[in-house]
Amino acid sequence: MELANQSLGAILDDASLSRERRASLQVYALLRRAIISLELKPNRPISEQDVANRLSISRTPVREAFIRLAEEGLLISYPQLTTVIAPIRMEALLEAQFLREAIECATAERAARIIDEDGIIRLRAVLARHAASLQAEKWPEFHLLDEETHRLICEMAGLRGLGRPVEQARGHLDRVRYLTLPELDTSRRVVAQHTTVVEAICEHRPEDAREAMRVHVRDLLPRLDSIREQYPDYFEERPPIVRRSPAR
Repeated sequence: MELANQSLGAILDDASLSRERRASLQVYALLRRAIISLELKPNRPISEQDVANRLSISRTPVREAFIRLAEEGLLISYPQLTTVIAPIRMEALLEAQFLREAIECATAERAARIIDEDGIIRLRAVLARHAASLQAEKWPEFHLLDEETHRLICEMAGLRGLGRPVEQARGHLDRVRYLTLPELDTSRRVVAQHTTVVEAICEHRPEDAREAMRVHVRDLLPRLDSIREQYPDYFEERPPIVRRSPAR
């Protein structure tokens, strides 16, 4: 599959920032989306000044956005040299997977216990839109609705504040998911798994909801090595294997 990497200009030149929100938050959101969707490919350089110039703003909000993205492991800054889009790190993937599973299985179980009729309607509506985006092969919309489903489950569990750490954890995993999005079998499986989770929640079956979510969030793990072999340029290089000489 040929990925649609874009130039920074193509991503930012048509962007407009609202005066009603902090510029740094908007820059962060723009760049984060471009990094996660792989429009900005790992290891490519990116400069604060270039971003500031293209958005017609000062460097201060851009610097704040860069710091936040670096804290999430999505940018790497080399002092006095350059800043680059971080490659996908296997260690970060596994840490994100652990955090996501711990939080999302618990929220699915809790949502199944306390969801009300309004929540059921909203959750099933998002699921229907997600399935429709798959049918139309609208991949950016498909991914956004994937995120929305998980955010809504946190909300239905009365734990909306957990959406933020889950979203940050998903950032590393979602870059890998974008590598596989146009694979119809994978995308159909995502919708099928979401359907199982949502129906368990809506039917107030907490144990089934937890188990269905566990199956869903672990789906990517068995395929990580093969995805890495298929797209080596997107991942951090494997450390060299140092073989010790046999003792004499």
